[in-house]
Amino acid sequence: MEKRLHRSETDRLIGGVCGGLAEYLDVDPVFVRLAFILLAFANGVGIIAYVALWIIMPKTSRLQTPASDVFRENVDEIQQRAREMGEEMKGALARPSGAPRLRQGPGSSLLVGGLLVLVGLLLLMSNLGLFWWFEFGRLWPIILIVAGLALLFMKRRS
Repeated sequence: MEKRLHRSETDRLIGGVCGGLAEYLDVDPVFVRLAFILLAFANGVGIIAYVALWIIMPKTSRLQTPASDVFRENVDEIQQRAREMGEEMKGALARPSGAPRLRQGPGSSLLVGGLLVLVGLLLLMSNLGLFWWFEFGRLWPIILIVAGLALLFMKRRS
């Protein structure tokens, strides 16, 4: 029997692409998943490749289906899976009924907005070469410490 590239219906976490590739290449699916994760950090190449393969590759049970039908079904499946994942995230982030709302002082949005503007200005000046004498990477820990202290101070004050 000829080996065909397909999406796995049994060894899947999201779309079955990694499971199907691992089966086709006779390797452990963990290695394929790790490769896609590492490629995701390469300017998103792993994410684009995963979605493209999800659209192109048929499921194991649909190997004999015409390509146009496979594309249509896979795009519909991606849309459905995205909706499901959105609902899962919405449910995970929802505040339980009866839980108290976090109180925010009038200055909290002003503080966060000010920090964002400050960081943006620093990044802009760094990109324009105005900080040629200063390594901006050393400033991030200071920004995080200041932001954390500000949040702690605001929490203690309220």
